Amino acid sequence: MIELQSSYNATMVVLSCLIASIASYTGLSMALQYAAASKGRARLAWLACGTAVMGAGIWAVCFYEINAYKWSTGIDYDYCTVILTLTIAATSAALILRAVSRSKLRKRALLLRGGIAGICAAVLPYAGLNAMRCSLLPRFDTATFVSFTLGVAFMFIVVLWIAYKFQTSRGPRRKAIAGVLLGTAFTASIHIGLALASWSSPEDVPAAGQSGSSAMISFFLGFATLFVIGIAFASIFMERFWKAQMRRQLERDMRIESLFRHSQDAVFSYSLDGKLLDANLAAFRLTGYDWEALSKLKLKDMISPEYRHTVAVNFQHTITGHSRNFDCALIHRGGQRLEVNNTNVPVLVEGQVVGVYTIVRDITERKQAEWQMNYMAHHDELTGLPNRRLFEQQLVKAIADQQQDGQSAAVLFLDIDRFKLVNDSQGHDVGDLLLRSVADRLSDAVKHAGIVARLGGDEFSVLLTGGTSREEAQAIAARINRELDIPFSLRGKDVHITASIGIALFPEDGDSLISLMKNADTAMYSAKENGKNTYNFYDLSMNDSLFERVQLENELRKALDRGEFFLVYQPQVELATGKVVGVEALIRWQHSSKGLISPAEFIPLAEETGMIVPIGEWALRTACTLARRWSHSEVGPLRMSVNLSSRQFVSPHFAESVERIVRETGMSPELLDLEITESMTMDVSRSIETLRQLKTLGVSISIDDFGTGYSSLSYLKSFPVDRLKIDQSFVRQMHSETKDRSIVATIISLAHNLNLQVVAEGVETLSQSEFLAQHGCDEMQGYYISKPLKAYDIETFITARLAR
Repeated sequence: MIELQSSYNATMVVLSCLIASIASYTGLSMALQYAAASKGRARLAWLACGTAVMGAGIWAVCFYEINAYKWSTGIDYDYCTVILTLTIAATSAALILRAVSRSKLRKRALLLRGGIAGICAAVLPYAGLNAMRCSLLPRFDTATFVSFTLGVAFMFIVVLWIAYKFQTSRGPRRKAIAGVLLGTAFTASIHIGLALASWSSPEDVPAAGQSGSSAMISFFLGFATLFVIGIAFASIFMERFWKAQMRRQLERDMRIESLFRHSQDAVFSYSLDGKLLDANLAAFRLTGYDWEALSKLKLKDMISPEYRHTVAVNFQHTITGHSRNFDCALIHRGGQRLEVNNTNVPVLVEGQVVGVYTIVRDITERKQAEWQMNYMAHHDELTGLPNRRLFEQQLVKAIADQQQDGQSAAVLFLDIDRFKLVNDSQGHDVGDLLLRSVADRLSDAVKHAGIVARLGGDEFSVLLTGGTSREEAQAIAARINRELDIPFSLRGKDVHITASIGIALFPEDGDSLISLMKNADTAMYSAKENGKNTYNFYDLSMNDSLFERVQLENELRKALDRGEFFLVYQPQVELATGKVVGVEALIRWQHSSKGLISPAEFIPLAEETGMIVPIGEWALRTACTLARRWSHSEVGPLRMSVNLSSRQFVSPHFAESVERIVRETGMSPELLDLEITESMTMDVSRSIETLRQLKTLGVSISIDDFGTGYSSLSYLKSFPVDRLKIDQSFVRQMHSETKDRSIVATIISLAHNLNLQVVAEGVETLSQSEFLAQHGCDEMQGYYISKPLKAYDIETFITARLAR
């Protein structure tokens, strides 16, 4: 027997231990970091790489240990047995790396894998010795081999358990310790296994010389060493790169997790089959559910029924890998409806969609704002009725529907008569109340037969559909007239208005939006010309009348500049003496081509267009100029009565304009008498203020057409007026109507009780004059005295009266 221990190379042993530790550390790095963080084929690839590096290192250690002995004879190798040793080393490495890379290592797996790995490590040195072909033969004691194998198996179970415990941190220090332990365990088992072998040199075995196989083994040992060291260095750089990648991935994951958890928008995580996997706090706040209740709900249970199909379609589209954004409505746990915006985002892992994120934002307030803006864009702010835009849209739609069904329709245009007077005299706040009340009555009158809209100002419209006949449109128009003719009670005052209505029928009067609205408007103006408070159906002849009205309006705007207006004067006589005490100035229009145009024709047009203000100021200035001239002539000073329009009277600077005209013309203000109507005094506080300003100037005030207005008599005592003028409609019927005689007598008595003078208009007969004288009327005017005369003629008339 031959003892070899004394010929052992210690440097080779240290080198073997170092290589084993490096190989173990590198293999652990690949198994603990790269393979554990991967899945599928990538995990298997990393484990295979780790096994190759660790197995190569252990195999190299085995043959380094064998070559550490100083053999006294030549050595050759059997390559089949050499490959077997490499397989044994790789098997041991694979068992160890597979075990430590698991997230959980059971006791049974620990014992089985660690034990087998230890057995492989114990068998490895003996297999390496048997790969040698030389003159020396290894001898093994069976009991010693079994004891050695069991000891190595136990040692590897312990080392494997320590390495597995260290894998949870995956830190470089612990991995280094685990690598050194494994490397030391492999080196120790190989070294001890070789040391336990004994050798013999039989005589019949020829001495083996140095052959190519020994050199080849040396080459492979060098290659394996370089391979292990190279992979070790590469692993260091890979570990740094991997850690940087992991840090970035961890940061990205933490950002995503933070975004998910702390987002102000609700975020839901769903599986591909629509099962809720997770939700953030905002989702609980949005829906009102906690996690336990929310996880039991199906996706459709939270969706408003009309949006369930939309949600399902978008979800299916998302799981194909496409993001989707859409609006829908959720049902809160408390039952209220929430308008939301959804963004579906596919969750991709290695290019495969594995789930869906749904980001939900509450847009209820935004939707309500949009609805409010849309409502405001299509409805009148004051009355809440549809405005012109919505009315025209509905009319266009109705025309298309009626044409398809072959049914008729009707468009009604309404204009409130005398609204401008109410608005100017009572104030815009009362005017607004009146418009709202009119809107309510129109809606009640039309009911479900059509759509009521406010086009602007005091203009309203009604659209009647569903096969409306001429008779049905007429019935509704008549009902509207009746409803609006009933006085409105506004802030304790009764306000009386009427409406003029124009009706255009589809398709007789037009088959388009423009034609129907134009013709209904034309019919409405015809109703105004026919006395107001009525309705007219459109007729082709109305176009001529409308054209004339438009032409007259254009001519009216030029008449003042052309000097076509002139004044006539009707004398006012004192009943007791027959003396002319004043005149009333009346305006006339002498058109250059059309001749004399009646005031009843152009005065309402002037009121409507606003031209009455400059025309009225011209009339006042002309009358004052003439009154001043009379004061210095044989005619003598006479009271000059001038009629005011409502637009003039409600002007905030009216009193200032009167004062300026009186001053510029040099007329004595005591000779100026301004006539207003009862209707102009409906806004009592404003009227009193204006009248007081005028009285301060020294002019006198008369209430014209007394008895035909709507103001309360209780306010008459508060007005600073000088006289009442009895309307000619009462005077004219005194002898045929007992009631009219009573009214005239009552007005005279009322005025005298209030210390007011009384002027009767429209006196045409002696009997009328006598009746007025008997009841104490102060003055009168009318054709019984004289018709209105031009300035020269009235001067002649007055001087003739004075000469009597």
